[in-house]
Amino acid sequence: MPEVIGPLAQYADRDCLSAIATPELTTDVAMIVLTSLITRMEVMADGPYRVQHDQSKNLATYHELLQRFINHDDTVEFRATEITTLSFPLKLTDVEQVDSKKSPAVQLADVMVGAAIEAGNNLAGLRTGGLNPEQMLALYADDQFIHMLPSTDFEEQRRFRQGNQGGELIDYLAANLMGSKR
Repeated sequence: MPEVIGPLAQYADRDCLSAIATPELTTDVAMIVLTSLITRMEVMADGPYRVQHDQSKNLATYHELLQRFINHDDTVEFRATEITTLSFPLKLTDVEQVDSKKSPAVQLADVMVGAAIEAGNNLAGLRTGGLNPEQMLALYADDQFIHMLPSTDFEEQRRFRQGNQGGELIDYLAANLMGSKR
């Protein structure tokens, strides 16, 4: 927690505070989460796939950008981590927001995600009772979990991300999907 709150509370870093106060700047990490999710789904998918998601303000915010990702037909690949790449054109063909009350598939996904979150909270000691985390998590294969848990094993993280092309990906996205070439 000191690494997260420290720059604001303890050190009152002027650059950090100034950036947060800038109306044009967002601290929304949804794009990072979406890109991580897409890179993992792309590795797991054997062929074209589509995503149905419960209605979400965040997803609605990124719908146009996601469509640009889906419609981008240049052939290019960027290494993200030891287990993921982001390759265009994507295998992802469509992202649709649906009313979960009308979609049994989205309802089932919500139940499964809720159970996994409860098991994770129990495993981390944040909650007690409820589902047995070991039994619940044993129902999933390791590669079915996409998580963004922080790790302080910096050597492992350095190895896992060695050779990544994050900078090149950012430059490419800026020039081809977020810039004037849209």
